[in-house]
Amino acid sequence: MRVRLKRAGCVFIAALILFVIVVGIFLAIFQWKGKKRATVELGQEYFFLVRDCDSLTAGVVAGDSYLAGGAGYLLEKENVVVLACYYKKTDAEFVEGTMSAKGVEVRVLSREAENFTLTGKRASERARAEANAKTVDEVSHILYDTANGLERSSVTQEGARAAVTGALQSLNGLATDNGEGVYALWNVELRRAARRARELSTGILFSKDLRYLQIELCFLVLNMREYFA
Repeated sequence: MRVRLKRAGCVFIAALILFVIVVGIFLAIFQWKGKKRATVELGQEYFFLVRDCDSLTAGVVAGDSYLAGGAGYLLEKENVVVLACYYKKTDAEFVEGTMSAKGVEVRVLSREAENFTLTGKRASERARAEANAKTVDEVSHILYDTANGLERSSVTQEGARAAVTGALQSLNGLATDNGEGVYALWNVELRRAARRARELSTGILFSKDLRYLQIELCFLVLNMREYFA
């Protein structure tokens, strides 16, 4: 009799434990489904004209590229130096062909911004986050056009300085309007880019310097998800 009662007690305890586990699983699923989620959709795609390098030659390649008129933007993760950034693949490939014909070894590196998800209270920031990415992308386009204008002498120093000053104001304006919290890390990058724009605006402007800032902004958009992790 005691053995039967003992077995019955063990069965009851096991059943109770199983019930608690099942209920816990259902509650976890319910909370997960009930959690707000919003996807920040980014459609930006960039085509970078790059020269390959390694840890030993990176500084030399970057310096040579800058002296030759390229941006000289070192992308350590990829072991490449970026000379310029384009918004159309055909434009990048055309320049690649021209430079290759002159004996300069370059290639096109394409990158597309990846969507990312905001959860909980952060989900309500989806529209603003997308607007931030769009604004930074638009500023990069302005710098691209201005750099081309300087090379063709169709844009004066005054005109270029006005464009850089506008970029500075846009980047600082975004950081200010965003506030902190969700945008804390992102704002740090916006202000860093704004400081570079301020430094550029105080001296003689060269197309390669504008391209450097343009490339910096393009990578800011590409890496946006990292600042909202």
